[in-house]
Order: sequence, then C-alpha cells, then structure tokens
Amino acid sequence: MRLAIFLVCLFLGIACLVAGLFLTRQAWLPDIEPFDRRSSLFHIALHPERFVRPGRLRIIRGLNLAGAALILCAVSVVVYDILNIPGR
Repeated sequence: MRLAIFLVCLFLGIACLVAGLFLTRQAWLPDIEPFDRRSSLFHIALHPERFVRPGRLRIIRGLNLAGAALILCAVSVVVYDILNIPGR
C-alpha cells in the first residue's frame, strides 16, 4: 500500500510541476529573455511572477505548490518506511 501511495504522489507531483512549467512557458512575458536550456527551472518555479502575465499566475502557483506538496508526501512515505523497521 505504501508503494502505491509513493508512486501516485511522485507521479502526480511531477505531472503538476511539468504542467506548471508548461503553462509558465505559454504565458511568458514578451519583454523577458526567451525560455531556453540556460533558464533555471527552480528559479522559474519559485518566482513565476517575474516571468508570466498576471492572468495565469494563480494557476501556475497552484500547480507548483501542489507538485511540491505531492513530492514532499512521496519523500515522507519513504522516510516513514525507513524509520518503520520491523523488530525495533
């Protein structure tokens, strides 16, 4: 059961982060340098207000927050599994 929870949280978290990045790229401000391989994905996910139009900002922030929370949930399942050693 824990494996299923881990996989669901991990895949949904990654999907939310990728969707947030996709929407960020779609709503990119025209006066900012174009998105490319040198762009810091972490910086873009943390501060989307610097890169996108205000209309999509709420959705992008929600997706980024949901993705981070789901990945944190997946990590917490792994930590719980490590600390829950039988025989202790």
